[in-house]
Amino acid sequence: MIKILDRLKCDLINILPNKEKQIDLNIFDLIETHEKYINEFKQAILLLDKTIENNDEIAIQCALTRVRLAALNLSNDYQDIIDDVILVNQDKSWKSIPEDYKLPEIYNDYLVKK
Repeated sequence: MIKILDRLKCDLINILPNKEKQIDLNIFDLIETHEKYINEFKQAILLLDKTIENNDEIAIQCALTRVRLAALNLSNDYQDIIDDVILVNQDKSWKSIPEDYKLPEIYNDYLVKK
């Protein structure tokens, strides 16, 4: 995942029309924190598994809270990606997308298949 995020960072920097806006991108911090948040999420799940195995209802509730917090951290990371994409995409120097525009077929291999 870190490789993909690093690729996204390079792509956003390369296509950002106003290079001064680079300082507004969240992705620089995100790459540093994402792996930590993934590990915290995994650990929270392992903790939950153990508390369920021991049928410890109070510990289960605490473990669920840790899962929720870890998931929120991951959710915030993805929100940062959304914010960065919006920042780049809403730059005033982009041409307007025509109403009837369709992505050319040469890009079909890169689209998610339904």
